[in-house]
Amino acid sequence: MRRLSRSTVMGAAIMNWLRVSADAVRTSLWLVPALMFLIGIGLAVAALDFSLGSGKSWAKWIASGSGEDARNLISTLLAAVIAMAGIAFSVTVVALSLAANSFGPRLIRIFRLDRRTQFVLGVFVMTIVYLLLVLRALRGAAPAAAVPEVAVALGSLLALLSVLALLAFIQGVASLIAADEVVRRVRHELNSAISDLPPLGAADAPPGELPPDFDRCAAKIRLPREGYVQSVEFAKIVDWAEKNGSVVRLDFRPGEFVVEGDHKVSVMPAPADVEAARREIGRFIVSGDGRTPTQDLEFAVRHLVEVAVRALSPGINDPFTAMAVIDRLRGGLARLAGRTLPPPALAGADGDLRVIRHVTTYAGAVDAAFNQIRQAGSSMPSILIHLLKAIEALAEHMRTEEQRAALRRQAELARSAARREIGEGEDRQDVEEAYDRARRALLAPAPEGG
Repeated sequence: MRRLSRSTVMGAAIMNWLRVSADAVRTSLWLVPALMFLIGIGLAVAALDFSLGSGKSWAKWIASGSGEDARNLISTLLAAVIAMAGIAFSVTVVALSLAANSFGPRLIRIFRLDRRTQFVLGVFVMTIVYLLLVLRALRGAAPAAAVPEVAVALGSLLALLSVLALLAFIQGVASLIAADEVVRRVRHELNSAISDLPPLGAADAPPGELPPDFDRCAAKIRLPREGYVQSVEFAKIVDWAEKNGSVVRLDFRPGEFVVEGDHKVSVMPAPADVEAARREIGRFIVSGDGRTPTQDLEFAVRHLVEVAVRALSPGINDPFTAMAVIDRLRGGLARLAGRTLPPPALAGADGDLRVIRHVTTYAGAVDAAFNQIRQAGSSMPSILIHLLKAIEALAEHMRTEEQRAALRRQAELARSAARREIGEGEDRQDVEEAYDRARRALLAPAPEGG
């Protein structure tokens, strides 16, 4: 077995780790406050140095008096800002708790992504650090001429900024926990994932099929770590397979949960050193405690679906939120129809088949979007009718027969659910009419230029 160089393997492992870590940092509440903590220190040092070194007193209109007066002002501002920061942090915790109860714990990452929240918390941290350092530098017995008036004046301005930040924060949280805003934010993440896919074009010819004796001759390789697959360096696995003259089949995809020791990787011909192959291939696969949108297209789809399913639960019974989710899913599926999904087969530089993998298909995306909503709302005519209207509107965006077949299947399932679950005859008739319109739209030819 020809091994990849240690630097190549380690480089792939580091790139995978960086890709996953970037999402963790992006959704954290500590990064922006930590940066503004350092800014607060820098402001304090610069303001004190400027005040004591320049001798200018243009800041007297904000801060004037003896050292004791300055200390009293800064200590009062510090106490006030700490109190406001406590309110902001308390409101944040309450908002996250409400979000977890109403929309699901996995939706908390959407709230952590909000830059406005991160900036406001950072303003409080920066102001507190600044005031603490300035207060430490003030001497109560200092005469008025020795008071760093610029530093004191800047502290007063930062305290006023904190008041405005608190008002903006409360306004932002009030809108952030609204159902429509949550759906809009999750939809934005779905659009970002779809935008990363290339436009729909002529598909490359598949590199070939697995040998018929693959399952019998291939060596089963165990996965090294338990968790959700967060990132896979497919290009590196292709390189590894090409260097070793092998074909690799990955019986999982990013987003799936795997257990340490699962035989989810098959290699043909069997490598001479199976354990070495396991270590090398394992470094191209990153698993963690939660799913991430890095290579998982269905990640944001499932977040939207979770909002709808919770809205349809008997305890909440909010079909309007579920309808809003269906509208957003329709927009995402319409855009996805014009994109090229990752191919299941990957070839090496020599054109030979090297990697077979599980991938998301358009039918899989449609099922992920509509299955659970249809099941949760199977006894609600309004949900089934809205779902069928979404399918009817999606028909004109479909580019391939596979895409139309996926929508036809969903329409059939919605009609079947109505016949089974809805007791009122007129409601069933309304669903039948919506189904007929969706079916006719799917049978109509695609519009010119579509």
